[in-house]
Amino acid sequence: MNLAITPRHTRVVESIDTPFGTLVREDYFGYPQTESNLYLVDAKGDPLWFAERARANDAYANHIRFSGEFSVKCASWECFDCEIDLRNGKLIGAVFTK
Repeated sequence: MNLAITPRHTRVVESIDTPFGTLVREDYFGYPQTESNLYLVDAKGDPLWFAERARANDAYANHIRFSGEFSVKCASWECFDCEIDLRNGKLIGAVFTK
């Protein structure tokens, strides 16, 4: 897709093209705790969904990695390794890693 992504609140630290859109992770530092900093955008850059989090005020802090055809994993600031469904942003599972 290679679109120029305008960050919502901080800065884009990672973006990955998927069959469903572009997955964006913004810097968690300074990002509002009320909203997930991991989200999927369409070709226009409009958000399609925000990734569900293991805890309400947690943030995604590490690199995104594919875990299946329809899912990715990303570790959070509060030490959860979260698996997210690319079709809807829902949390498939979260394992505490510390």
